[in-house]
Amino acid sequence: MQLYSLSPTTGPIPPEKIPGRSKEIEEIYNHTKVKSLVLTMIRRMGKTLLLQKFAHITVKEGRANKAIWFDLMRVGDVTDLTDTLLIRLHQEQSWLKLNLERCKELYNKYRPTGDITLSTGVPLLPEISFKLPEFKTEWKKALTACIEDLANRKAENGEIITLILDEFPYMLWNWILDGKVKDVIELLNLFRSIRMSLQEKNNIRFIICGSIGLDVVMNHLKTEYKYTAEPFNDMKPYILEAMTNQDTHFLCSCLALSGFDFEEDKDICIQKIGFLTENLPFYINKIFEILNSSFNSKINLINVQGAFNELINNVNDDEVFEQLDTRIALYYPKQKDAMFTILDFLSKQQNQIQEEEIINSVDIEAKDVRDYLRTLSKDQYLVRTIIDEKRYYEFKYKIFRKWWKLNKV
Repeated sequence: MQLYSLSPTTGPIPPEKIPGRSKEIEEIYNHTKVKSLVLTMIRRMGKTLLLQKFAHITVKEGRANKAIWFDLMRVGDVTDLTDTLLIRLHQEQSWLKLNLERCKELYNKYRPTGDITLSTGVPLLPEISFKLPEFKTEWKKALTACIEDLANRKAENGEIITLILDEFPYMLWNWILDGKVKDVIELLNLFRSIRMSLQEKNNIRFIICGSIGLDVVMNHLKTEYKYTAEPFNDMKPYILEAMTNQDTHFLCSCLALSGFDFEEDKDICIQKIGFLTENLPFYINKIFEILNSSFNSKINLINVQGAFNELINNVNDDEVFEQLDTRIALYYPKQKDAMFTILDFLSKQQNQIQEEEIINSVDIEAKDVRDYLRTLSKDQYLVRTIIDEKRYYEFKYKIFRKWWKLNKV
C-alpha cells in the first residue's frame, strides 16, 4: 500500500486516511454476514476509527454488506435516538435510497403543524421528526418503524445493512445517571424484540461498541435494578486487539512523513516503537507527538526510549493513562478499593501469577477476588491463562502495568 503523510494525532482522522486494520475489517465483515456484534475494548484502542473505516470501505467498494456509522454519544433521550438515526440515514441517501414508508405513515398519524427543525437549526430529514411532544409516548413505534423501513428496503443480491451504534453503552449510562432507567430497560428489550422479529428477513445487522463496556451497563442494571434479561445474547462478542506488526510499520512510516528524520535504521526504530507501545495505535501516535515536541523530530533508538519514558512518567499528561484509574472509580464505586489493591499487586509482578497466590497476597475475601479478577479480565485490564487447570493472571499490556506501578502504587 502506498504511504501518505499523516500527522501525529489522537483525534479524528478522515476515514480514507485511517491506516491499517485490514485484518480486523475482514473479520468483522465476515462475522456480520451471519450475526450482529458487540465490539469490546477500553478507551483509546481505536474502536471508533476502525468502525468508521469499516463503514467507509463497505460503501466505497460496493460490498454486499454495507455499514453505516452512528455516533450516539450526545443522544439525550429515546426520541432523540430515532431522529439521530434518521438524520444519519438521510446523509447516506445517495446510495441507500431508503423509502421511509412506515416512518411517514406514523408521522402523518400524529403530524404536528408548522415547519419542524432541530434545536440547532439544522433541517430534519424531509419533514419528519419524532423529537416532538406528540411522539413522547410513541417512541417505540417510531424507532421500530425506522428500522423496519431499513429491513424492507429494496436491495439487490441479498444486500445486508449493518448499523454501527457507536457509544451505545455510553448513551445508556448517561440515561441511567439522568434518571431514565425505565427508558434504558425498555429500549434494550425493544432492540432485542426488533432483532428477533427481523430474523427471517436476514438483512439487518448491528454492531454495538463504546468507551463503556456493555457489561458495565448490564451488571449495573442487574445489581441495582434487578434487570435479569439478556438482550444481547444473540450477538457475538468481538475483542479489538493491538495492531499487527505490518500495520504498525505502515502507521509509523506514514507518521514519519510529516517532518521526521530517521537517524538510525528505519525498520529497527519502528520495531522498537512497536515493541514499547505493544502495537497500540494511540500510544504510537503519542510517541511521535513526544518525538516532535521533545526530540526535535529526530528518530533514533535513544530518542524512542526517551519518548516512551516521558509518555509513562509525565504527570502533566496523565490523562493518557488516567482512564485506567478513573474508569474503575466511576463504574465500580463499591468495588474500586479492592480492585485497586489487586491491580497494585499485579503491577509489581513481572510474570503471570496464579489465582491462589493473588488471593493469599491481598486482604480480600477469596470469592470476591475471583469475581474481581474475572471482571477486570472482561474489561481488558487483565488477561487470564489456564495452565494445568489453574487460572493465571497478568496485565494484558505491559505498558499499562508499567504505568500503574510507576504512578499508582
